[in-house]
Order: sequence, then C-alpha cells, then structure tokens
Amino acid sequence: MAGAEPRPVVESDPELPPWEALRAPLLVDRPGIRCWVETVEPGETRPLHTHRHPWVTVVVQGAHGENLSPQGEVLAAGELVTGHVGYNGPERLPLRHCVRNTSDRTLVMVAIELRAEEGPQAPHTP
Repeated sequence: MAGAEPRPVVESDPELPPWEALRAPLLVDRPGIRCWVETVEPGETRPLHTHRHPWVTVVVQGAHGENLSPQGEVLAAGELVTGHVGYNGPERLPLRHCVRNTSDRTLVMVAIELRAEEGPQAPHTP
C-alpha cells in the first residue's frame, strides 16, 4: 500500500519462534509440525514474529485485517474470510510480520508450521 502512513507495531525478539513471540501456547508439538491459535481482537495489532518454516493458515473466524512489515508498512489488507486456508511456502521465508485487526470482529486463525527436516523421513540425529 504505497504512500500509506506506517502503522505502529509491537516489537518482539526476532529469534523467538512465532508462537512464543505471539505468546500463543502450542496445540500440537510433534516432529515435523507445530500448531497454535492466534486471536486478534478488534483494533489490536499482534506482536511482530518471524516465520522460518512453511506454514498453513486456517481462518476460523474471519475479519478485516492488515499484514504489516517490521516498519509498519501495510504489506496486504483485506477480508480474511472464515474457512479460508492458505499455504505460505518457502519462497516467502524468512518472513517477519504482524497482523492488525481493522474490523469490529475478533479474528481467529490457526497456524500449522511444517518442518520437513523433523518429519518421519528426516535423517535421525541423536
């Protein structure tokens, strides 16, 4: 969104995994996969976090929102539709960003991080 005024962002340690930066407990913590829920209240901007592995996002409860860069620039804006499932592949990594809810509805998303090097086909490391 060129020319738009930067939005304020909430800093976090860039070395933390996304769920820790977001203070979201893991629902699934297994070799090859991590899963957490991100809830964004109306008007809220969640902390910056860094994705280093591909992930799938499932929108459980939709709302209008913005995807912001670490500098507060709007990378994308629009309606996150309930039921939408999106894959975020390795071509986007690493990605440091945050989500801002610009609606009057609570946004709820499930993130499923895919870690191929830890999956059943990964080489065993003691």
